[in-house]
Amino acid sequence: MSQRNRKDSREGPQYGTTVVMALFNGGGLTRFAIDSVFSQTRLPRELIIVDDGSTDDSVAMIERFVTTHPSPVPVRVISQSNSGQGAARNAGVAAATSEYIAFIDQDDTWPHDHIEILSEHLEGNARLGWVYSDFCQIDRAGAIVRHNVLAETKYAQPADSVLSFLSQDLFMLPSASLIRSRAFTSVGGFDTQFRGYEDDDLFIRMLDDGWAFAFEPRPVTNYRVHLGNTSRNESFLRSREKFFDKYQDELVTNQESSARFVSALSDRMTRAFLMDAISMHNTSASAEYKAELFRVARKVFASLGWTPKRRAVLLAIRSRFFLRSLLFAWFLSNPTARANHNEIF
Repeated sequence: MSQRNRKDSREGPQYGTTVVMALFNGGGLTRFAIDSVFSQTRLPRELIIVDDGSTDDSVAMIERFVTTHPSPVPVRVISQSNSGQGAARNAGVAAATSEYIAFIDQDDTWPHDHIEILSEHLEGNARLGWVYSDFCQIDRAGAIVRHNVLAETKYAQPADSVLSFLSQDLFMLPSASLIRSRAFTSVGGFDTQFRGYEDDDLFIRMLDDGWAFAFEPRPVTNYRVHLGNTSRNESFLRSREKFFDKYQDELVTNQESSARFVSALSDRMTRAFLMDAISMHNTSASAEYKAELFRVARKVFASLGWTPKRRAVLLAIRSRFFLRSLLFAWFLSNPTARANHNEIF
């Protein structure tokens, strides 16, 4: 796309956008993410790349790419010791100079109109703290393997309440979001104790702080699925444990209707552990992962109180045979499951 057909937000309205990329051993995929930022119909004010202690030549690769592909916007690289994606994103926002923040993961890409479409929501409503969109899944080569992922999975947008946010996985990808910088900083940014669940935690806290949000149904992000970004690792499970502990302590026990919050959080945890059991038995998983999954599930269920369902899920984690029996019983008792059996088995 030619330069004259693009809107330069450095010259446009007072609302500029800073793009923040957390970088850790990004390899060759990073250049595609950067190129998609350079190709926006509405250019950001700046791109800030925070190198989170990479041990490969990612930074040198980026410098070569920017040199050979002249940037239409300023690019800054900040280096820090390895502290996690949340800490890297926080550092990028701290250095930003714009009203809006757009996070792009090092292996994702944006369609050309990502910033333009999402900006329209925030500019039209000062109450909005963020907007997020549907997204496409792409493979390692960049080919789209699923369009409109949220629409295809019959995603239900959460209600404007903390209870609703606690009840489900939010599917609010940072790469598919545009966030008002004041909303982000008002809650202190990402909680750096997490290496997983930090996204949901951020959006819950912004909602609890009084910020509204909007959903854009058009898929204006390409989320790359490959082995490098799987959530099946021990650190992700430990983050789930921390997420549970945090909201059990900070929200559930401080609400007059605490029983409803406990129920919402427990249902979410039970579903998550069941899906982990299915994934673990359908694909290879290390012995360390299996042991950690069992430990975290047992701790969370013991804290919530044992029920037949929770005991069944814990047994399903241990036994592939019991998992198949449990799913079959659920399948027989659930008309919706029978109608969609190809998605289950």
